[in-house]
Amino acid sequence: MHLRNILSLLLLLPAWLGGVTTAAAASPQQAARELAAFLDGIPELGPGYAVVIVDRDQQLLGYTRGLRNASSQAPLTMHTPMYIASQTKSYMGLLAQVLDQQGVLRLDSSLADHWPQLRLPDGVDPAAWTLADLLNHRVPLSADAITTLEAYIGSPDPALYPQLLQQFASKRADGFDYDNLGYNIYAAILQQHTGRSWQDWLQQTLFTPLQLHETATNTASFDPAQLAFNHQWLGTEQGWRLVPPKPDALMHSAGGVMTSPRDMGRWLRLQLGATLSPQFDARLLDAAHRVGAQVDPKARNAYELPCNGYAFGWNVCDFEGHTLYIHGGSYTGARSMMAFSPDLGVGIGVFSNSDNATGWLTSRTVVQFFQYLVDHPEAASWAQIRRKAYPQRVTEQLAGMRARQAKQHGDPQWQGWQWKPESNAAYAGAFRGEVLSVAAQVTDGAEGLQLRIGALNRRLMPAATDLFAAQDGPLDVLEPLQFQRGAQGELLGFEFDGQRYVRAEPK
Repeated sequence: MHLRNILSLLLLLPAWLGGVTTAAAASPQQAARELAAFLDGIPELGPGYAVVIVDRDQQLLGYTRGLRNASSQAPLTMHTPMYIASQTKSYMGLLAQVLDQQGVLRLDSSLADHWPQLRLPDGVDPAAWTLADLLNHRVPLSADAITTLEAYIGSPDPALYPQLLQQFASKRADGFDYDNLGYNIYAAILQQHTGRSWQDWLQQTLFTPLQLHETATNTASFDPAQLAFNHQWLGTEQGWRLVPPKPDALMHSAGGVMTSPRDMGRWLRLQLGATLSPQFDARLLDAAHRVGAQVDPKARNAYELPCNGYAFGWNVCDFEGHTLYIHGGSYTGARSMMAFSPDLGVGIGVFSNSDNATGWLTSRTVVQFFQYLVDHPEAASWAQIRRKAYPQRVTEQLAGMRARQAKQHGDPQWQGWQWKPESNAAYAGAFRGEVLSVAAQVTDGAEGLQLRIGALNRRLMPAATDLFAAQDGPLDVLEPLQFQRGAQGELLGFEFDGQRYVRAEPK
């Protein structure tokens, strides 16, 4: 069997197989030094990569390398704010516990308590589901239109949420199912109930008392030159594609925090019981760490660990008999992960400002550290495998994305890409969602037609009569956008991503 095939087979195995914990364990300081050496041995890990390791009392490692912006060549530092996407949920989970204990917003209150008029599909009873259920992904609802709106177009008015749920939600299977929807619903209820946004509550309740000075729920709080930009790898000829920081309109309660490695270290120290502010006592942390949903430990996950629960923004997993609270975050051009172990007394945060196979590497960085910490008998061999595997995975990921692009480009729906419009200007104009009431704009510029819906931007490439392929970056998926005409041939609107948009003004 070729070495490449052996590596591929090994990488399918969970990292926790292959040995048992030895009686002696490395000190956290020693494990941190070993991890830094492991990362130093991985070439071309860019543009930027950062790791913070802490115990309850102090920072044990602050590791940064590379750039926060490949265009400006500005270095990544421990004080660089970086987007952490879904890790936002753990901040919201702790906020919810504070507000519950203060009597501001009870976690045992139901959807019906806050929205008596709410009607949900297929017999889902609003009175049967609590705010705690929302934050532990237990409410059996899905609504892709709403989560797409929050993540890619712009946050709706919280007052519209009952109507949006009635229009777009559908019943899913009972039980745990990870999604952004529950957190977005909680944030809408929070603002309606208190008159203040989730952003304001996080700043006042968590960020300020914990002295998280490089943490915010909007990018506008920072000088753009100080922020980490996201990046996509296009290959050696084209290099890095720069992806600007996520705009404020898309910073939602399930994925809307920027923080620095330094600040994440403080956040993880809090989880381990450090007294950073008197209001965050052991009782509060215990509540935030209490499992609220059971998870199938055999289910596949990004951590490649057996996880049996979810606790207010944390996956609760097992590593060699030790409890591990862990959560990752991913978005275009960025990957991150954090974890802490109460019984081992340490926490680790990992940041990458690219999506160049770093989703895999951030999780392997976490596991590699804990393998060093418990003196796993195969920690050294796994380090060698991972060092060799990373460049291979980068190459394979890019090749896979290019192959996907070629396959998509040859899809019969594009009818051979033979059509070109006589005039781009005929398609330009203002539009509005027929059901999802958001404004859309099609403009004609030097690079052809562009679609803008809130913060969403797509280039439109002509394919067949009145059919365009909408695309963000050069390696992103092609999404069909079909213009529609009336009986007299007049352009009425278009359909995109399951929604219909009608012309808002005569053309």
